[in-house]
Amino acid sequence: MHRMRHTSTLYPRLLEARVSEAMADTPVVLVAGPRQAGKTTLVRHMANQGMGYLTLDDELTLLAAKRTP
Repeated sequence: MHRMRHTSTLYPRLLEARVSEAMADTPVVLVAGPRQAGKTTLVRHMANQGMGYLTLDDELTLLAAKRTP
């Protein structure tokens, strides 16, 4: 049986520069795309560089967004 090793290699994301550019003059940027494309990995990485990160997967965050868009 072969075991797959989990590596923490972060591949360069072409979208990172676009998100950073958008965040320069927009308080909220939505990153959307297909499953398993690296969206969460990208925004968590960017949040570690001083940007905030919220997910609508969190029920309270989703409720707050619906009540006060």
